[in-house]
Amino acid sequence: MADQRGYVPVELRDGVWRTSSGVEAPWFEVETDLISAGEVEGAIDRVMSVYGVSDVVVDAFDQFRKELRTVLPAADLTE
Repeated sequence: MADQRGYVPVELRDGVWRTSSGVEAPWFEVETDLISAGEVEGAIDRVMSVYGVSDVVVDAFDQFRKELRTVLPAADLTE
């Protein structure tokens, strides 16, 4: 799907995003109307602060965010 521009409808089938013709779409190229990345980030931060999560878990989430940024452009993570 990397060479396609614009909106291409996809659906989740058997745990994989696919176009109507059955072509697999990488998860990191799929946009949904669920919750924005900013809202998810805020929720993660609030939960970790409220429950006093250990530094190891906080570091793991920080690393996860860094890994996502290597896959996705930074603009996609700050919707």
